[in-house]
Amino acid sequence: MSFQTLARRVRDPKLPLGLRYAALRSALEHYRRIGYDAAWAFITRDDARPGSAAGPRRLDESGLLKALGRIETSRAAWLAEAAAFAERRTALKRLRLPADRDEVRYRFGRRWPGPDAYEATAFAVAYQWQRRTTRREEPPTRPLIEPLEAELAPLVDAYLGGGLDAAGRRRLPELMERLEAAVLALYTEHGVRAPVLPLRRTAELIRHDALPLVRRGWTGDAERVTEVFWAARSEMAYLPALHTYDETAWWVREVMIPSSELWIAERRGTPVGFAALDGNVLAHLYVEPASQGLGVGEALIAKAKRRRKGLDLQVFEQNHGARAFYARHGFSFVMETLGNEERLPALHLLWRR
Repeated sequence: MSFQTLARRVRDPKLPLGLRYAALRSALEHYRRIGYDAAWAFITRDDARPGSAAGPRRLDESGLLKALGRIETSRAAWLAEAAAFAERRTALKRLRLPADRDEVRYRFGRRWPGPDAYEATAFAVAYQWQRRTTRREEPPTRPLIEPLEAELAPLVDAYLGGGLDAAGRRRLPELMERLEAAVLALYTEHGVRAPVLPLRRTAELIRHDALPLVRRGWTGDAERVTEVFWAARSEMAYLPALHTYDETAWWVREVMIPSSELWIAERRGTPVGFAALDGNVLAHLYVEPASQGLGVGEALIAKAKRRRKGLDLQVFEQNHGARAFYARHGFSFVMETLGNEERLPALHLLWRR
């Protein structure tokens, strides 16, 4: 049966509760975004504590409907993302731009889209980690598994305890690569994958929720890019008000995006920052105020560095936060300049690979 048919059976008050319960189980088979067992425990739990991994064995009618609602809310968000992804890919294919491997893995990897993304992901991480620590590896696989588990443990604690710091955000992708290599090594040497899979799945859940996705931008992002640009610059009290919001939106849509290589940073499916490259010039890099300090700027500058052997940019002299950010990422001072529309003192900065 399709998901929609099963959902109707869950809601049908004429059916026995047992059949509706079975329909909910089957519906989840169509949407096991964080793993079936973890997802079932999440949607059927009695409380909203992320670390609680206990769900009831049976549900009453209100519990069934609440559990189905959790699935449907996330599934609707995922379908909306998938539709936007397909539309964007069609447009970018016309420009002969390839699909981005990181985005494909993000869209179809383990994560829980929707408004309760962190709640569900943290629940699944805690659930899987607790189950992982109850197992004991066989002697042939233990030397490979134990160091990886020891390295992942502090990242799990940090994520569940309030979020990864900058060092943790840098370590996680490197650890993911080693976990992928361990999956291959175990299969090659011992013919098994199972011992390392819980670690890889846990790391994947954390990565997709805690680290921003940086993807190719297009004209369909114009509205959100304008909002981020306007919000970020509104925090800079020293900037003169030269343009209205509508004028800025026109410039983003008709000038900036068509003339730039645009990269969008998403957190939990929502664009929260962007970088625009004009040749070797990093013309713009902005992050919405609410998402600053969460690694969004780091991810955007890392993408820009991978795309170019060198980068030039200008930063307002009074923008001390941005100046410190670029200094941390290896940019050096070249000269002072007034080459901006605002006619404010600025610094020309340079980075070379």
